Amino acid sequence: MSGVLWAATAQAAALDTPGTGTAVRRIDVQAGMLVTPPEVRISPGLSTTLFFDARIRPEQLVLEGRERFQRFGVTEDHLVVVPSSTFREGERLRLEVRFHDGAVPDRAVVVLVVDAARAERQIELYRHARSAASYRQEVEELRAGMVRLERQVQQLQQSRTGAEYARETLIAELGDTGIVHSRFWVPRKVAGDVAPARVAFVRLSPRWAALRLTPVRAGTWNGWRAVGATLTDVHGKRLKTLPPWQEGSVGPDGRQPVIIIVDEPEAADHGRYTLELWDEGRKRTLKLEGLQAP
Repeated sequence: MSGVLWAATAQAAALDTPGTGTAVRRIDVQAGMLVTPPEVRISPGLSTTLFFDARIRPEQLVLEGRERFQRFGVTEDHLVVVPSSTFREGERLRLEVRFHDGAVPDRAVVVLVVDAARAERQIELYRHARSAASYRQEVEELRAGMVRLERQVQQLQQSRTGAEYARETLIAELGDTGIVHSRFWVPRKVAGDVAPARVAFVRLSPRWAALRLTPVRAGTWNGWRAVGATLTDVHGKRLKTLPPWQEGSVGPDGRQPVIIIVDEPEAADHGRYTLELWDEGRKRTLKLEGLQAP
């Protein structure tokens, strides 16, 4: 596996005054995605030397315009170039070297830029090598992880409705610090067979929002379990909601909340709504009209 990720740094062994070109610049070569190669300034008549901390293959070196250089010399650990006067100001020349040991990255690329006023006289290239085997292992681990995730998604879609998963996630987060705000919705009218409820709109950004109902007084709530719910705006449009969730039937103390996940939290943030709930067979219902934040 090959590829280079250049991280060019302007680290110098001795900082000089601008334009003198006496500083030593270090360029780090790291494996990864191929990005824009770093630039190295060269000037006609002046030498630029590139040192490598790993052996390169001189016979596989590629340099654009190589025949136009006044002087050119390469060994397994360094390269010296002296541009001739035939090069134009600003001309760009691609230089590619390949390393000898087969580790990753297996090559390095820089761009030589003709600049008569600012020649970089010494460049040191340091390679952060990794073995090809370690890359193959990392890729295999990533692939295996993706396969596991895909299987989990398929199982979720086949074995349960995803709404169940969403409910479980929301219930776990209702007491979490991820709550953006929680405010009570006040109904203008209450009707039905179940005693009034206190309704809180809980906003979890950006993923979830929910209505949380708790009885104002237990009364007819005792033993009640909601199986269906609708949330409708003043124009008659129903917001997407998931079926009500309860940990169990409402007890005599009335402490068992009813959770209704709103699948359109942005829409539910504003406006006035009617909430209807019912149990199995619609034996006992609850209707809260004109729900909105105070």
